[in-house]
Amino acid sequence: MPLIHPLPDEALRYRHNDRQLERLYPGLPLLLDAYAVVDMGVNEAVLADGRATVCRAGCFQCCCQPIPVSPLEALALHWHMRHRMKPEMRRLLGHRLASCRGRSEDVLLPCPFLWDGACQVYALRPVACRQYMVFNRPCAPGEDAAHDRQQDVLAPRHDRMLEALARTLPWYAGREPQPPSQPAREEVRNFFRSITTVIQAIPWERFTQA
Repeated sequence: MPLIHPLPDEALRYRHNDRQLERLYPGLPLLLDAYAVVDMGVNEAVLADGRATVCRAGCFQCCCQPIPVSPLEALALHWHMRHRMKPEMRRLLGHRLASCRGRSEDVLLPCPFLWDGACQVYALRPVACRQYMVFNRPCAPGEDAAHDRQQDVLAPRHDRMLEALARTLPWYAGREPQPPSQPAREEVRNFFRSITTVIQAIPWERFTQA
């Protein structure tokens, strides 16, 4: 596995810390470091663009699109739900997730962690969610801004995204498919393309039974 350098100082202010869960789940520190790098890259890209984003609490049209997610990201959502959600919300979401069986038609559904217009796993939302930012005007109901007005969607820093993804590679060591041992950018990109699914297509019922 490649040497993972310490998190840059400028990324530390973006990092979500949960020492208890990080001790419990060894992959979580890697993922939280990765998310900090992604968030730093998003901030850099927004500043470089010069426009203000219009994404706000209560705006959730992007949550109704297919959302890419890696295996470690999916597990982290389960960990967060299991240990950090209030019991009533965990019960309500548990009922919903119990019906998520990985069917192809489920891809067209909103994110299962969206409840009453709010993300219930916001602190651990996937890379795809963190990078999706819109300018000019909020998305209208049913609108796919990435398709309908690409000029209003943030162009993320792919170098930061690949740097972030590479930080999670040690967790995949010993699992199939094997991650690249000395990954170049293209190898990292291809590896994650091969293991990524969409959040709506995951058979979450298996997690609720665990």
